Amino acid sequence: MSKYQCKCGGLILPDFDSFKIGDEVNFMIEKRKVIDGGMINVQQNARTGIISKIDGDDISVQSNKKTYELFRYGITPKDAPGPIEYFRLGKCRCELDQEQKPCEE
Repeated sequence: MSKYQCKCGGLILPDFDSFKIGDEVNFMIEKRKVIDGGMINVQQNARTGIISKIDGDDISVQSNKKTYELFRYGITPKDAPGPIEYFRLGKCRCELDQEQKPCEE
């Protein structure tokens, strides 16, 4: 079992404050295109890259000779599940479930 997988079935979020220059990360690129009838075509691609610069919550990532300006919480470490997996499986709710107390009648 991965250190990012919880026994409840959800995924444990990585430590977003531990990123440093040179770390390999997963991220997602989204392209939007207006098509006929006012509809919008959205294309998402998962990518990997290496952190080249950190300025607060703004992180620059090099991937395939391109530099992407990303938000700290939109990337995950290389060994962690990618953003698509977090959307698909959801994050761990164990802490929230423990905080909820049964209603007393």
